[in-house]
Amino acid sequence: MWGGINLSDLTAPALLGLTVLLILFGYLIPRNMYKEKVKESDNWRLAYEKEKERGDVSDAQTAELLELAKASHSIMVAMFGTTRERKRLSGEADVVPTPTKK
Repeated sequence: MWGGINLSDLTAPALLGLTVLLILFGYLIPRNMYKEKVKESDNWRLAYEKEKERGDVSDAQTAELLELAKASHSIMVAMFGTTRERKRLSGEADVVPTPTKK
């Protein structure tokens, strides 16, 4: 029973019309079209997963580079004696800008 209509009571032309309507409204699609859509969906899923992995690697590299920059900044400040007082008096820029605490 489908929507209150018993399918065994329908005539051949009614079943054919119902089938055509289902195809036109997109409820029935050819098998090869379905397989193409599944393949396309799998390709997009793989692309998404690769991009997500690439983003994770990029984030890890950025964090590592930031740590290296902080270490380099500390070394430069220690080597050249750049202090806040000297920067304030001379107007020179620091090697790497650091956030000020207020």
